Amino acid sequence: MPKIIHLNWDSIKATVRKFIIRVNSSDGIILTVGIIALITGILVDVLILRIICVAVVLGSAVILFALQRIKKIEIHTGKKDSNSLFNSLSESDSMKKMVFDDFQADMGGKYVIEEVNEQLTFEHVSGGSAGQSASDSTGPFQGYRETSKVDQPVAHEFTLSDFFDVESDIYKDETEPRTEFDFLLNKVLTVIKEVLFAHTVAFFWANREKNQMVMEMHVTDSTVFISSRRFPIGHDLVSKVAQTGKPELVTEVNPLSENELIPYYSSTASIKSFVAVPVYFSKSTHGQDIELPVAVIAVDSFAQDDFGTETLALLGKCTKLVSALIKSYSEKYELLLNSELLRSIRRLQQRIRGSFSLSTIIQALAEETSKLVNWDFLSIVLYDETRHAWVAKKVTNRAHQGYIVPDQVIDFPESIVGQTIRNNTHGLITDMETSALPRFCKKERVETHGSFLTVPISSLNKCYGALNVESRERYNFSHQDVDTLYRLAENAASALEILYMKEIINEYVIIDDLTGVYSKKFFVQRMEEELHRADDAGNELSLLLITVDKSNDIIARFSQDGFERVMITVGKVIRASIRSYDLVGRYDSDQFAVMLVNTAANEAYLWGEKIRKNLAAHVITLEGKSFSSTISIGVCGVLEGMKKEELIGNTVTVLNRAAEAGGNAVRVF
Repeated sequence: MPKIIHLNWDSIKATVRKFIIRVNSSDGIILTVGIIALITGILVDVLILRIICVAVVLGSAVILFALQRIKKIEIHTGKKDSNSLFNSLSESDSMKKMVFDDFQADMGGKYVIEEVNEQLTFEHVSGGSAGQSASDSTGPFQGYRETSKVDQPVAHEFTLSDFFDVESDIYKDETEPRTEFDFLLNKVLTVIKEVLFAHTVAFFWANREKNQMVMEMHVTDSTVFISSRRFPIGHDLVSKVAQTGKPELVTEVNPLSENELIPYYSSTASIKSFVAVPVYFSKSTHGQDIELPVAVIAVDSFAQDDFGTETLALLGKCTKLVSALIKSYSEKYELLLNSELLRSIRRLQQRIRGSFSLSTIIQALAEETSKLVNWDFLSIVLYDETRHAWVAKKVTNRAHQGYIVPDQVIDFPESIVGQTIRNNTHGLITDMETSALPRFCKKERVETHGSFLTVPISSLNKCYGALNVESRERYNFSHQDVDTLYRLAENAASALEILYMKEIINEYVIIDDLTGVYSKKFFVQRMEEELHRADDAGNELSLLLITVDKSNDIIARFSQDGFERVMITVGKVIRASIRSYDLVGRYDSDQFAVMLVNTAANEAYLWGEKIRKNLAAHVITLEGKSFSSTISIGVCGVLEGMKKEELIGNTVTVLNRAAEAGGNAVRVF
């Protein structure tokens, strides 16, 4: 019974598909030529053509049989032919895999497409291997299964630097709170920029005292970002957020008004989208003192409609993180300021304790002020008893511009400093152009018009003067600076109070408690009496002023206590070298005065030489070290009708000559 072949559309398509696969190979070409020759021989009645067609058919059959044998041998030996029926894909027809990635942070938000080659190969499958028979495959690939070889990108090997800033200085040493805050803020802004594919992310402080927006940190791809860190609060979007406390979202920025809306570019940057959110901060636990934001985070992009409500939600979470950073930074910064202030106070006290004098207090106060506050001009005003006026005892001019000079008398109270001293309260002028009063006096010639801060130097009972600092920049001083200088000035005032009380006590004390000689006030009183007696009786009288050579070197080497022991020794040598009825007094911290009764100037010179030689030969022992000290002596004889001031002035003149000559000398006027 003949076999009935059932044809349907699916079987026809399968047959055509197989035929096309075969035609795509070299084997298929030979097969196609043979089939065409067979059909031509059947349809043509010419004998010669039929013979030729039969020859072509037979030749094709022989060639196909031979190729089949060769291919099987190559497959079994591991060889491959790209034109084989069993590997019908040429190298140019290799599979290609396209990897589409739009989340490449380092590509500036652009789409990235990677091409991966995937080649098909075939391996022979035995009849029972792996539970799969060769008959499971159909078509020209019977007995073989397809395998793929994919050239995949090499996987990234993560290292410690991917998760930790190994080279960052913040982990190497103890850092200041400001450095730590800037480091963490930079990380937050970088994350915002990468997540939002932004062009610029910037953080601005809102300084309401100075009416300015201050740029703290920015992360940008722009080359036209402003170089100045400050710009005045105005009508731009950043200022608007700082003033209202509400976020601003612009999905399409008008190019004509870009410079007015976005203030942190020096020229047009072609920004299309913009968003800014407020950053709040409160020192209280319940946030009751929150009124306006302390800062603003601004984000922009080149693409329109790049930001939306979801962006505001994301930035809201970031601002909460920044608020926590600000709280941590503020607490650490306040602790740092307090510790720095305490160190300054300690240094001030140690300096005064080492040399307790008015000049030391003034110098130490000026030096410690320089370490706590930035200024261009500094002055210290105290009361001068001899001139009965408030005088600038210390003036430092860093700017080298026109300013007041030392010993300048202050208009009291018709000046800013005068008002501070009279009212015993500070004065803070953020812009001197708005001040109706002069700083010190009406005759002052000050070229700058910046900010001025004056703080009273006062104790609980009395105001001793004022500490004044000035800057060429407006709004340079803050209330934190006021509090800092207040505490520093209070310690200086305590030292001045003790110094003035000591001077008052010394006025009523006859004997110097350290050296055992007369006090200065009592010595001057006795000197006036001796001058009157010499005028009445016509007696000779001479004054000697004695100073210790290189007193500063002795203090630096043995401290103030060691110098005082030297002064005790000098006092003893002087008293042992003169007569019992001559007068000896402590004239200054490193000076003695001797009044030689009934002695002319030439005889006084001999007495001075005796004192000098006795002290030079005296060995002083301090801290296990032995040394000798020298003195310089000025001598002046009293002339008829000479006043006290003239006598002292002449003696000081020759004393200075002796000291300038190298010391250890006696000079006579």
